[in-house]
Amino acid sequence: MQDRMPSIDSPDGLFHDGNPFTGEMGTIVTSAHLNDVQSGIQDLQTEAITLLAAAGMQPEPARKNQWLQALKALFLGRDDKARDSAALDGHPAAYFARASDQAAGLPLLFPLWCPNRAAIPAGYAPADGQTLARSLYPDAWAGIAAGNVPVATDAAWLATPTERGKFTAGDGAGTFRLPDYNGKSAGSLGALFMRGDGALSAGADGMIQGDAIRNIVGEYCDDIFRRSSRATGPFVEGTQATTTGAGGSTGASYSLKFDASRQVPTAPENRPLNVTGCWVIRLFGAVVNPGAADAAQLATEVSKLGADKVPWTAFQGSLVTNGYRRLPGGDIEQWGSVSVPGGTQVTVTFPIAFPSALFNVQVTRDGLAGNAPTVNPPFDTTRCAIFNGSTTTQILYWRAIGK
Repeated sequence: MQDRMPSIDSPDGLFHDGNPFTGEMGTIVTSAHLNDVQSGIQDLQTEAITLLAAAGMQPEPARKNQWLQALKALFLGRDDKARDSAALDGHPAAYFARASDQAAGLPLLFPLWCPNRAAIPAGYAPADGQTLARSLYPDAWAGIAAGNVPVATDAAWLATPTERGKFTAGDGAGTFRLPDYNGKSAGSLGALFMRGDGALSAGADGMIQGDAIRNIVGEYCDDIFRRSSRATGPFVEGTQATTTGAGGSTGASYSLKFDASRQVPTAPENRPLNVTGCWVIRLFGAVVNPGAADAAQLATEVSKLGADKVPWTAFQGSLVTNGYRRLPGGDIEQWGSVSVPGGTQVTVTFPIAFPSALFNVQVTRDGLAGNAPTVNPPFDTTRCAIFNGSTTTQILYWRAIGK
């Protein structure tokens, strides 16, 4: 485009008619000025024709709105809809997402903490470990299949609670599975906090760490003959009494007790201050072929239905003589029987290891005669010891509850 055309060569840069009665001369229009006018008009026409051609239009002398129509064809107004793909200028539709969507949204498959499970925004689903249809969320599945998020096999996810911070390919054909950040799936360790992947982390994306505390170390020594004692770490001396030993020797003895709940709040887990909400994951941003219903909210509601139902895998187990079953909420019940000679202790290995804790073990005998059997150490998430207090061999039945 040419530079701005110079003004007419007059003292004030304006045209004047002149006045023959006073002898005032009119402005002389030179050929140079007329050539500037002609060149400027031709340049502007060339620019306009180029604009029309870009919009696929030809000049039509009878129309007075061709510039406006060309601009509308090339660019979208704030509230306009594209009439054809030319208006998108080669960009994908997602490139022209609304500013409100871009400001309030997250990239696909990113988590967000939602303060109210009953008001999950459209486009998101609760991270409860549920399976969803690939056909309903094709972009989300494409991101999972591309490895944009940590992925585990569905078998490993179901069998190993520490794998449940990952996505899976679901049934391998038509579904995929979300992570269980909210601790809702049967057997999960609990609702999760999130942290970085550096020092002290699990070291692998999507891997869950169980709760833990730093080791507490202390020592207590009591010498009744020297009448001295020493306590370190969390131990302190309690009440003092006099003890008589062999040969009539006497000395001081001390009671010792350690109870953390007397000093700090205690719970079944170690946790910082926190507030309860719902982890959600972005599954889509735009809806293809929306109808009369709110398709975006409908897809979100479908994802919530998948989270609310109890999957049949929650009741999986091994219903045999020495077996187990999983219960909704993560509890596991195990049972079995063992033949134990009189006065003998045997160690029973559970059919499966409890993922996080052993709560209780009970044992009964086959019959009423004889001393009652007992459960003795060692016992942990994988085993327990059973003692037959009678003098004869008995079949002992045990039952263990854990999580």
